[in-house]
Amino acid sequence: MTTRFSLAELADMLHVSVEAVRNAVEAQRDELSGESFIYNERTWRIAPSDVLPIKTWLEAHPEAISQSAGAKARRVRVKRIAEEQAGE
Repeated sequence: MTTRFSLAELADMLHVSVEAVRNAVEAQRDELSGESFIYNERTWRIAPSDVLPIKTWLEAHPEAISQSAGAKARRVRVKRIAEEQAGE
C-alpha cells in the first residue's frame, strides 16, 4: 500500500497553509499522478511523487501563499480585567 498525505500533512511539511496547498493541488489537478486522488468532494490524498511538483508550483506562485495567509488571519479579542484601586 502506498503512503499518501493529506492536505494538512503536506502543508505542515512545506510550512504553508492548508489553503495554499489546496490551491496548488487544484491548479495542478490534471498534472498529478494517478496515485493522488480526491474523495468526499474536497479531501485529497497526495502521493509522495506529487510533493515536489506541488512544492515547485508554490514557489512559482508566492501570491497563493500570501493570499491564503491573509485569509487565515483572524481577530482575537483579549479580555481585560480592570484592577481595583487601593482607595476604593
